[in-house]
Amino acid sequence: MADLIERIVIGYGSESGNARALALRLGEQPFLQPFAPQVLELNHLFQAEPRSGDLLLIVSSSFGDGEPPANAEQFIDQLQHYAGADGLRYAIFGLGDTAYPNFCGFTKTLDAALAERGACGVINRVDADAAFEGFFSQWLAVLEKVLNGDEQAGRDLHLQVTAWSEDNAFAAPIIERRRLSAEAPCAWHIRLNIAGSGIHYRAGDTLYLQPENDADLLAAISTWLGRSDAAEALRRHELRQISKTTLRELAKLSGSDELKALLKISQRKTLEAYLYGADLLDVLEDFCTPQSVTLDALLELLPGCLPRAYSIASRPDTEIVDLCVREVCYERRGRARRGVATGWLLGDNGAMRIFSRANPGFWLPKDESTPLLLIGTGTGIAPLIGLLREQAMESASARETCLIFGEKRREGDFLYRGELESLRQQGTIGQLITAFSRDGAGKYYVQDAIADNAEHISAMLQRGAHVYLCGNKQHLESAVENALTAVCGLAGQAEETLWQQLAQQGRLHLELY
Repeated sequence: MADLIERIVIGYGSESGNARALALRLGEQPFLQPFAPQVLELNHLFQAEPRSGDLLLIVSSSFGDGEPPANAEQFIDQLQHYAGADGLRYAIFGLGDTAYPNFCGFTKTLDAALAERGACGVINRVDADAAFEGFFSQWLAVLEKVLNGDEQAGRDLHLQVTAWSEDNAFAAPIIERRRLSAEAPCAWHIRLNIAGSGIHYRAGDTLYLQPENDADLLAAISTWLGRSDAAEALRRHELRQISKTTLRELAKLSGSDELKALLKISQRKTLEAYLYGADLLDVLEDFCTPQSVTLDALLELLPGCLPRAYSIASRPDTEIVDLCVREVCYERRGRARRGVATGWLLGDNGAMRIFSRANPGFWLPKDESTPLLLIGTGTGIAPLIGLLREQAMESASARETCLIFGEKRREGDFLYRGELESLRQQGTIGQLITAFSRDGAGKYYVQDAIADNAEHISAMLQRGAHVYLCGNKQHLESAVENALTAVCGLAGQAEETLWQQLAQQGRLHLELY
C-alpha cells in the first residue's frame, strides 16, 4: 500500500491535550517519515487539501457526552462541502470516557461521515478510554503493517473498549460487605470488583446498579397470577417504582373505578401516600384480578428494572469501586420488604450488574489551591469520602479542606470514623466538624455546626471555597443554605442569594437524594 500513498496528513481534535500529544508522537514515528507527515488541528486540516492519494490519520477525543473538541467542531461541516473526500483513505484513533453514555461519540460520527463521503477506512476505528497507551502501541504496529502492504492487518484489528450501559451492564462481584453503623437501618460499606471491565471513573461520579427483583416478591406475584413461570419472566422488570403510565394501563385492564379515581390530579397526594413503600403486588391485590391482568399483559406494560444510582465512595481505581449504602428493610401490610438494590447488595448474591456515568459537577476543582467545604449527612458521606481519598492520593496537594459530617450518635453512627480521623491527622482534612443530633439535650444538626464555626467557614467562603453538599434532600439544602447565608452576614442584604452566587460561580456542588 505504501507505494500508493503520496502523502500522510495527521489531524487531531483535543480538549485536554492527550489527543494532541498522541498526534505529535504519531507524526514523529520513523516509519512515517518518508511521507513527510503534516500535523494539523482538524478545524484546519482542509488547508492541506487532502485528496485520493493521501492517507488521513485522525487522533481525536470526544468532549463531554460525545461532542467534538473545540478545535475539531468545524471539521464535519467542512467535510460535507469538500470535493476531494471521495477515494481518500483514513484511519481513526478515538479517545473517550466510558462514564459518558455517548462514548467516543464524535469519532464514531466522524467515521460514518467520512465513509458517507466516499472515503475508505484502512484500519477499523479504535475506541479507546483513559488507558489508551496500550491501544495506541497496537494501532501504530498495525498502521506500519498496513503501509507495508498488509491490508488485512487493518481489517483484523478490533480495539473498542466496551461502554457498559443499562442494556449492557458489567457483572461486578461483591467482594466486601462491612457494616458501618450499629443500629438498624444500618449503613454499609460495599466493595465491588471491576477488574477487567475497563470501567474508569473519578471520585464524584455515579455508579448505576441493575439488580434483579427480590425472590420472595417474585414468588408472591407468581402465586397471585397462578403462573409458575412468572417469577423468572418478571425477574428483570420494574416491580417497585410504579409509574402513572403503568397504573393507567392496570386501571384499564382491571376496570377498577377505585384505581381510576386515585389517578385523578386532585388525588395526587393520596396516590403518593399510597405508593410510598408499595410494590406491584400491592396494586394487583388492591385493584386487579388474575383474570383481568395476566402475565402476558404485565410483560407488555412493565418496563425493565430501572437502574438505581449511587455516588461512588472511592478514589479512581481500575480494580475496585466502593459504595456507602443504607439498608432498606421494613414491613408493610404484614409482608417484609427490602430495597431492590440494597436487598441485592446485602443478600446472598455474588455479583451486581453495574455501569458508571461521569458527574463533572461533583469533581474536585482543577486549581489545587481552591478551599473545599464538604458537608454530608448519613450516607451522604459517600461521594465526599471519595473526594477526600482522591485528594489524599495527590500528595502534593495543599488544599484547605473542612468536612462537616452529621448523623444521630457519635457512638454507632460515625461512618468511616477511623479513616476520617486519620485523614485529619495526615492533613488531608484541615478541620473535621461533626454534628450528632441525638447526643445532647437538644437536637444538633449540621446547620448548627455551621453557626458554631461561623468565623472559620465565612473566611473559607471569602477565600473562594467550593461547597459540596450531599445527603437527604428533604430540608437539608434549605437548612444549609440559610446557615451559610447567615454566617456570611448576607441574610436579606444581597440582591442575589449566596446560593445563587455560588452556583453562578461554579462553586456549588449538590448531590441530594
